Amino acid sequence: MPPIYFDNACTTLVPRQVLQSILDYYEGFPGCGGGRSRHWFSHEVANRIEGNEEAGVTGSREIIQRFINARSKKEIVFTLNTSYAINMVALGLRFNEGDVVLLSDREHNSNLLPWLRLEKMGKIRVDSVPTPEDESFDLEALEARLSTGRVRLVSMAYTSNLTGATLPARDIINLAHHYGAQVLLDAAQTIPHKKIDVQELDVDFLAFSIHKMCGPRGTGILYGKESLLGNKYHEIEEAENVILPAILGGGTVGDSLDHDYYLLDPPDRFETGIQNYPGQIAAGAALQYLEEIGIDNISNHISRLNSYLTAQLTRLYGNCGWFRILGPTDPLKRSGILTFEVKRPNAVGIADELDSRCNIMIRDGVYCVHSYFNRIYGQGWSQPRLPHEHRMTYRISLYFYNTLQECDTFLETLDEIFKERSYI
Repeated sequence: MPPIYFDNACTTLVPRQVLQSILDYYEGFPGCGGGRSRHWFSHEVANRIEGNEEAGVTGSREIIQRFINARSKKEIVFTLNTSYAINMVALGLRFNEGDVVLLSDREHNSNLLPWLRLEKMGKIRVDSVPTPEDESFDLEALEARLSTGRVRLVSMAYTSNLTGATLPARDIINLAHHYGAQVLLDAAQTIPHKKIDVQELDVDFLAFSIHKMCGPRGTGILYGKESLLGNKYHEIEEAENVILPAILGGGTVGDSLDHDYYLLDPPDRFETGIQNYPGQIAAGAALQYLEEIGIDNISNHISRLNSYLTAQLTRLYGNCGWFRILGPTDPLKRSGILTFEVKRPNAVGIADELDSRCNIMIRDGVYCVHSYFNRIYGQGWSQPRLPHEHRMTYRISLYFYNTLQECDTFLETLDEIFKERSYI
């Protein structure tokens, strides 16, 4: 049986066009980029990444700039992934005593741990905005925290990898800027299915991963407003709101002396050492592929699938008392994510059974949001002592290549498992 891949929030499948762009690099011009060498291998790498108007080549950095409507390709920094990009901001900002970093109450570990480390070091204080019972975002609670004047940065997941709920980002950014705070959005779960215009949002920093949008692994993006990425040779001369390079080395400096160095302009100052050139080239191929399909078409398709699955699961198990869909009740507010809880004895192992029976691939566990589950269920909830305390959560995450037929196969197989376990 062919695989039914419902784990797209983790990473997506890769089309032939993207694979071919990686192969083209290794077979055709497997050299260094970044202007290090003078031979044609290096020139070709530079053309594929930076573009060459005279040769009629649009580079990956330009494709990404266009994709998010950045003002300049200098605002596009290649990273390893979203986590790396968030850490670049965390390590690059110069915090003052008493500064607060404000999060939501259900952040992925990648947008929680970097800030907790800084808090443990005494450099910042971490606060969060609680989510109301109706799963909306509480703008009043946000403003109450911003009005203290201590919030330096608002850093939040634009779309939750747990529930699929998407923030009112423009409202959040407007409020934050009104009170003098910067905003970093983790867009890893947003940009694969929703058009993002960074100029319209007026967001300061945006982080996302190419591997969640049909691209290669190990390639991510940090967008930063050009004014916040720096332009001075020496970090000490940069304005306080500018992020500094967290890692320095080859490719980041224009010159160095025994006791001094001179930084290059962005984005080069942030891209240290030999880069993942095939991954960066393939990033452009992946985004062009998604542009051909159409982001709105992707969004509409996964919403239809989510609506169908939600309706069927609610009809079958909505009144059982042991089955619950997490997040907003309206599937149109959950993007392509459907996470459900099973609270029954021996609630674990359902993902394994779906995989072994029908090659259906979903996710179970905590999805790197340990703090949320420990807060609502209590720490140690995944090792219950009594049968009535058993529970597990499972996540279906959809993309444009998933089908209604696959949804039906999932529903039929899940129902068989529930019946065999005497849940129904």
